[in-house]
Amino acid sequence: MPAALPFIDEFDVMIQASAPAVYEALTRHLQRAFGMRGARVVAGLLGCAHRGATYALPPVVGQETSGFVVVEVKEPYRLALEGRHRFASYRLSFGVDPLAEDRTHLIARTHAHFPGFHGRIYRALVIGSGGHEIVVRRMLAAVSARAERMERAK
Repeated sequence: MPAALPFIDEFDVMIQASAPAVYEALTRHLQRAFGMRGARVVAGLLGCAHRGATYALPPVVGQETSGFVVVEVKEPYRLALEGRHRFASYRLSFGVDPLAEDRTHLIARTHAHFPGFHGRIYRALVIGSGGHEIVVRRMLAAVSARAERMERAK
């Protein structure tokens, strides 16, 4: 993994739930999304360095899932995952910023390096097409809905 990956993008959402609820919803969503068969297949096709199935709740540094390894955990405020494959090295980090007891700002940041000709093509397909943005925004919406349901169920 290069020491400093270039910034790619950042997306965020305001959630009517506590920071612990948002963090729990995030970790559960990642467990489900990256544990799906399709995610494992894609990780294999791309030649991801991390294809393990050790991601469990609560996440801890060193756990692996499809395409990622957990590199930072500061519950309930921060979670970061990194990975690499044939066309890129990347980091996906989440910041959970409590604004009030029942209101939280969730931020998803992506940093990545796309080396060489094939990396530039891959970047155009994933980032340039808008596909990455769609996936991250859907992830944030799913985490938001789950956290708000969890808060209502208390």
